[in-house]
Amino acid sequence: MIRATIIALLSHWRRHPVQLVTLLAGLALATGLWSAVQAINAEARASYQQAAAQLGGVALPELKAQSGAITLAQYVTLRRGGWQVAPVLEGRTRLGDSWVTVMGIDPLSHPGLPALSQGNEAAQITGFSGLLARPELAKALAQVPGLPTVTGSDLLPPGVVLGDISVVETLLDRRGQISRLLILPEQPMGRPPLADLVPGLVQSTPDRAADTARLTNSFFLNLTAFGLLSFAVGLFIVHGTVGLAFERRRPVLRTLRALGVPLRLLGALLLGELLLLALIAGAVGLVLGHEVLAL
Repeated sequence: MIRATIIALLSHWRRHPVQLVTLLAGLALATGLWSAVQAINAEARASYQQAAAQLGGVALPELKAQSGAITLAQYVTLRRGGWQVAPVLEGRTRLGDSWVTVMGIDPLSHPGLPALSQGNEAAQITGFSGLLARPELAKALAQVPGLPTVTGSDLLPPGVVLGDISVVETLLDRRGQISRLLILPEQPMGRPPLADLVPGLVQSTPDRAADTARLTNSFFLNLTAFGLLSFAVGLFIVHGTVGLAFERRRPVLRTLRALGVPLRLLGALLLGELLLLALIAGAVGLVLGHEVLAL
């Protein structure tokens, strides 16, 4: 009886293959998109954390201007006064079709450059001519005319271009300006007070982890929302297909009940059928998600 009942139930899918394909495709796409988004989210978090560690390292005290930018003359005054500081120029600009954050540093003094030099990428900016960016961004920027050579580096966060400050000030059209000065750990004894050298600067110690979290939380939230939306759309497709299949199988179910098939057995077989289809579609979806991630 069980075998005959299973054959009778499965005959519906043989007569309506489009419904079967729709059910499997909907669930597979929902699972694939959800798993791909979660994997992308995890990789993005790891990438941001690594990049923050490489570029920021330990949160160093900073000097910023009370209004506007730090001038080159103020930087020179601090250096001549014995202050060991590293200049950073940062800003948003459009390069080709992409809006990016461009960061200019002094390769000879910036504390994060030794970490970048684990590969050979740092040579591109220590040569005072090149830029660094994520490989996919570097490939896109290679088509932009007039840009210096852009080298790919996995040590940078997405959307960030790093270069020598002399190159970056030209890209941002901010010549002679500095966004902030990093106060290096090793300082000489007896250096003049900051207020005596450059009264217009203030010292602060930023929370790099909090800054990174604020910048990236919205990005991760959007990715998660996209994954949930994709999964919900797939479930709606599956719900509609399963509901239609049950409606069309009502005559078969009534006939099986009239032939003496127990209601509990019918319910168990239908549940087993759904679980089997879900496992098949879920496995296909995970494979699709892996392929999407590999693109």
